Amino acid sequence: MVVVAVAGGSSGLGLTIVQALTAQGKHEVLILSRKENTELGKRLGALVVAVDYRSAKSIESALEANNVDTVICTISSQGDLEPEQNLILAADRSPITRRIIPSIFAGFTYPVKYPDSSPVAKAKSEAIKAVKRTSLEYTAIYNGIFLDYYAAPQLKANIPPWPLFVDILHESAAVPGSGDDLVVFTHSTDIAKFVVSSLDLPKWREESYILGEKLTWHEIIKLAEDAKGSKFNVMHDSETDLRAGRVSMLPSYGKMFQLPEADIQDLLSTAGMWFVNKELDLNPEHALNKKFPEIKPMKVKDFLESSWNGTDATVLDIKM
Repeated sequence: MVVVAVAGGSSGLGLTIVQALTAQGKHEVLILSRKENTELGKRLGALVVAVDYRSAKSIESALEANNVDTVICTISSQGDLEPEQNLILAADRSPITRRIIPSIFAGFTYPVKYPDSSPVAKAKSEAIKAVKRTSLEYTAIYNGIFLDYYAAPQLKANIPPWPLFVDILHESAAVPGSGDDLVVFTHSTDIAKFVVSSLDLPKWREESYILGEKLTWHEIIKLAEDAKGSKFNVMHDSETDLRAGRVSMLPSYGKMFQLPEADIQDLLSTAGMWFVNKELDLNPEHALNKKFPEIKPMKVKDFLESSWNGTDATVLDIKM
């Protein structure tokens, strides 16, 4: 049993990981937060510790005072590098802290291969560089596309819908390339289960892969159509269009990105080429699935059917 601190554990993927940790019950769980939240701590069965992410010393003091062995970072990487950089520095300085999982949780190794593709990629790339400079044991998690992105918007979920290329709510899709390229889709609850189980491994690899289910875009669309009982308007963006920076706009994109259309086109055409180049067809030699075969990832069909039939597919009651 060790003390595990989850930075960003009050929402999003971090909250899901905290729920998985408390469900497992092996470790003492700490949530690092920008502000105190006693009610949340009681509800989750975890201690919430307020830290100043602008001060590495503040974080270091919190880690040392609470005997934190392992840090899991899930704080947002939207352009502001300082919070995670300070967290990594603090963990390295803390004489008690041995391990860290940086806030990567990416579809594939784009932070390493394409660090200048977006502010998020740049932030993740800098996090990887930072942990490499430390004496900490670390692993970067790669998990394909979050299956959570394709949930019905009215459902309670830690991760909100973000319907990349398939807009189920509006029964439309804009498929990059042929639509026959394989893509890994993994639900956040499964990511959390594998992350929590990996804490028991005596040694981490610098890269860890979590594989949900691998399907093509056409297969995803067919499952979504079946779940909703309707036919979708499906468009295809050719490789030529993608290379030229052009994609078909879906109704949900404006709300998703809150950016000018030209910026959305630029981001999605870049991402579209990753799918065409089979970057999301993950085939790692080592995956956490092989280490923990007892964890059975959620099937896309089951998720879509339960989500769009009005029941909660987010499985917030995580059982380990």
